[in-house]
Amino acid sequence: MNETAKNGELPQAAKPSGIKGRLLASLMQWVHGAEYRAVAKTLRLEPDDRFVEIGCGSGSFLAKYASRTAASAGLDHSADMVKMAARRNRRREQSGSSEFKQGDASSLPWRDSSFTAAAAIATFMFWPQPQDALREIHRVLRPGGRLVISLGWNADDGLDHAGHVEKYGIRIYSGTEMQAMLERAGFSEVEVTYTKAFMEPKLMICKAVK
Repeated sequence: MNETAKNGELPQAAKPSGIKGRLLASLMQWVHGAEYRAVAKTLRLEPDDRFVEIGCGSGSFLAKYASRTAASAGLDHSADMVKMAARRNRRREQSGSSEFKQGDASSLPWRDSSFTAAAAIATFMFWPQPQDALREIHRVLRPGGRLVISLGWNADDGLDHAGHVEKYGIRIYSGTEMQAMLERAGFSEVEVTYTKAFMEPKLMICKAVK
């Protein structure tokens, strides 16, 4: 693990903050464009959905793909990202149909069965307590609710991620590991598929149903 992580401070990629963090978040909406589209295609959000994104960053996915849902929410552990996401989705927030909160994925600030759909895009590999977080997402989803997780860097893509693990303190998962973790959290109908995206030769898309 890198020196920054040892000192308890997360790198910008894990927790964007300040001017550099906001610039990085603005860039990421373009870098992850194909990944966003793949997640949106898998989620198939409908007007009656109540959607939550865990690790919402700048809120760009919510603005583009969840703007017509009945309700939407975003959670991020960076206060700067929460503010940025709220600004990007200002009209929805002001109308009361969207909300943004700072918090941790392993302790979600919503009641049981609050949502019909959830997503975690390019963030799961940073989560320090992934199994607890999956149980929390399962808790806040309604019966039949679906979860989609995307992993651009994964153990099945044929790349050497040792440098990324060292630099960012992330975890690299295989499709088999993801399926097992989702099932342990109580999810069923787990599907792991792969596609291509910008600088991601084998983007992993995990879908599961409560």
